[in-house]
Amino acid sequence: MAGPSLLTRIQHAADPHSTERHTYRDHDLESAILTHLGHMLNTRQGSSLTCPDYGLMEVSEVLHEFPEAIGLVQRSLKNCIQAYEPRLKNVQVRHVRSDSVLQSMILEFEITAQIQFPDGRRQALRLGAAVDQSGNVRMT
Repeated sequence: MAGPSLLTRIQHAADPHSTERHTYRDHDLESAILTHLGHMLNTRQGSSLTCPDYGLMEVSEVLHEFPEAIGLVQRSLKNCIQAYEPRLKNVQVRHVRSDSVLQSMILEFEITAQIQFPDGRRQALRLGAAVDQSGNVRMT
């Protein structure tokens, strides 16, 4: 899947006010990827009966293993993105050290990757992800 998702294309094509019913801009694909990552990373593994490894690990179950939990969450983020967001290539996830880890138990990560466009072009992408102690992920 290199372009926008099927549901995004259907929604876009069904909009009677859309002047770009059959064309997509680079920003549309970035937006679709960001939306998908937000949904996917806020889904817990085991929530989908047909795909039990879809989503992020249960963060609240590993926080007692701090600081080793940082590496576990980091690997879970990377593995999930690599497995279920095929429009991103060369995915890297890096923990960003901050004071909020000790104060509010929020783990911050930087996600870098390349967007693979349908025409073969690639574009660098850099995102932030903040994971709280409940496992909620806020994309920035």
